Amino acid sequence: MNVLSANMVSGDKIPLNLTNSKHLSPNSQSLKEKAAAAINTTGAGTFEDIMLQSLDKVSGDQQFASSLAERAITDPDSVDIHDLTISQAKASMSLNITRNILSRLVQGWKDIINVR
Repeated sequence: MNVLSANMVSGDKIPLNLTNSKHLSPNSQSLKEKAAAAINTTGAGTFEDIMLQSLDKVSGDQQFASSLAERAITDPDSVDIHDLTISQAKASMSLNITRNILSRLVQGWKDIINVR
């Protein structure tokens, strides 16, 4: 009998473990470091550099969600299902946002070309 079922039988409260923060992000940067990186990213560089960095982040989210899903299949005890769901939702949302931004950029470019 494991600890969880032993606690349920005895009537004790079940301790809740916090989600490991490394599960939710491909890198282990703190919020302060991420904010500083975001300020540095938008403060300098060309539009092309910013777009490529953003696409790299979207790709990283997709790859992280995929690797977490693979790890959940091969070693189910090492991954919390909530972390897997959150990472897949984050990857899906970032891909949808990127798709919308790129389609609006293309539409804006077509509108500029058609004005002439």
